[in-house]
Amino acid sequence: MPLVVTAAVVAYAIAVVYVPQTHGAMSTDGSVSTAAHAADLVAGLGLLAAGVFALTELRARRIGLLACLAGVVWFAPDWDGWDAGPGLVRTLGAAAAPLFLALVFHLVTASVGRTRSAVIRGAVRAVYAIAAGMSLAVVLLRNPFLDPYCWRSCDANPLLLVSGVGTTRAVSHAAIGVEIALGLAVVALAAARAVRRLADLPMLIPAVIAGIAAVAHAGTVWENPLEGQHTGALQALYLVSACAIGALAVGTSWCVLRLRRTRDAVDRLASELAESPPPGGLQRALADALGDPVLTVHYWLPDAMSFVDEEGRPSPPPGPGSGRAVTSITRGGTPVAVVSSDPALLDGTDLENRIGSATRLAVENERLRAEVLARLAAVRDSRARIVGAADATRRQLERNLHDGAQQRLLALSYQLRLAHMEAVAEGDDDLAALLDTARDDAAAALEDLRHLAQGIYPAVLTEAGLEVALATLAETAALPVELVATSLSRLPATVETTAYAAIAEAIDDASLRGATFVTVSASREDDRLVIEVGDDGRERTAPLIEVDDRVGAIGGSADTGPTSLRAVLPCA
Repeated sequence: MPLVVTAAVVAYAIAVVYVPQTHGAMSTDGSVSTAAHAADLVAGLGLLAAGVFALTELRARRIGLLACLAGVVWFAPDWDGWDAGPGLVRTLGAAAAPLFLALVFHLVTASVGRTRSAVIRGAVRAVYAIAAGMSLAVVLLRNPFLDPYCWRSCDANPLLLVSGVGTTRAVSHAAIGVEIALGLAVVALAAARAVRRLADLPMLIPAVIAGIAAVAHAGTVWENPLEGQHTGALQALYLVSACAIGALAVGTSWCVLRLRRTRDAVDRLASELAESPPPGGLQRALADALGDPVLTVHYWLPDAMSFVDEEGRPSPPPGPGSGRAVTSITRGGTPVAVVSSDPALLDGTDLENRIGSATRLAVENERLRAEVLARLAAVRDSRARIVGAADATRRQLERNLHDGAQQRLLALSYQLRLAHMEAVAEGDDDLAALLDTARDDAAAALEDLRHLAQGIYPAVLTEAGLEVALATLAETAALPVELVATSLSRLPATVETTAYAAIAEAIDDASLRGATFVTVSASREDDRLVIEVGDDGRERTAPLIEVDDRVGAIGGSADTGPTSLRAVLPCA
């Protein structure tokens, strides 16, 4: 099929160049000047050449066919103006001319992937229907002798069914309206696509210019129907239009070349993945190969029945109507991953075929890596929830002690004091001594209970925050504690509790190792809390495992030295 089309295109191109030189000139816009004639040939032959080039690329054959048809129709006004040509050829040339902008419209939609959108498909059908209706009207209802807009060879129309001045003028006015409507449609579509598809700008910008030139041409003809193509404005608009179509041909070839380079890059990537797949780099490698920075690989986890990204985070693939090509990759009939990419580059079937069976092992390895990361994230989240639940339980226990047992001991101390005063007043010294001892025991029990509650969960941490809680801890510690750079705002409760527990554990450990002083630093760095504890005690013989576990549970890290501790806690 491509060879047949190519041969036909070459024959047509020869006819376009040869006929005017041997069988009579063509009175068209392209014959007004040497520059116009050159621009006419460059635009039309450029489209034909771009179409033939696109036919060599399997996935671009639809673009190639549309470009060839657009090149053929571009010369339709020339055949319409062939002075010595048969009436049927001229009539068919006039009939084909309205189809040119419809073909450009379709070519723009085809340049950015398959027209899956129902709206785009409907727009393409509507544009062709309008252009085809106009073509039929020109063939059956327009008498060139009666048309004031006829500037070419206005010979008889052999296919004319109805001849009349009113009918001919109505068809001519309708042709101008159709040219304006189709030109605006091309401008709107190409401009909208240009905003989202920067890679296709070499093709879309010329399409916008061509559409604007068509609208301006129709408006100029409407204002000056009798002046002919020799007016300066129409000559300038024709040159602009021809240059834009020539640039459109170049842009079409560029898009096809980019598609070929993308295909070759994916082929090379498939070969590299089959030999030595880099861990964790499949998505980045595919994105670089396709030139799609938002390409995403979604890995399927059969146990969780969900998709995750390469870091193990939940990542469902885009659904229908998202404008993304979705490629399903399977291995042994089992789904492994889904790739969402730009449909203008390689569609799902083409991408899956080019990835190849050999690289499915690399994809499977990436999926297993993502699954491990997802499980690690789940374990980390579970540890954080456990720590949070334990802190909440300790906080509730501290409140229960404070509001229950402590209040009762306070009431008991008050009652013992009253009883002691009464015994002293009655002169019962033995009872007074006994009550005094009981009051001291109650006070001691109350103090022990307060220390116990403070150890379970410091109430000051909840009420005033980490900075005040550390100041209180420094005052009650068993050895001198120097606080350095602890000016902190309120942080999440889990972070404050973890930091406080880590610092308290480090101070207690320093005391056991015979330290005489401890320095504590806590500072906020962006979205992290960095705590550092140092002392002058003996070197540690074992790490602070409780600190490591607690800090790691909320996604932080702890580095324990011989006499120091540095922990980094995420605050987000």
